[in-house]
Amino acid sequence: MPMWGGYWGPMWGGFGWIFPLLGMLFMVVMMILCFRMVRGMSSLGCTPGRGQSGGSEIEELRREVRELKE
Repeated sequence: MPMWGGYWGPMWGGFGWIFPLLGMLFMVVMMILCFRMVRGMSSLGCTPGRGQSGGSEIEELRREVRELKE
């Protein structure tokens, strides 16, 4: 136990509850972002999400490469 009178003693005043609350909020936001990434609702980096038109762009690029090879 710290020497200043407890974990949430006089040094923190009445605001010791805010740190666990912020930690829980951060964890909830990270879990939501992870679930969205797994389900494909959002895009990270250069990978398009499920609802975006990334597949058609890739097909256009493949077609252009085939035309250039010919």
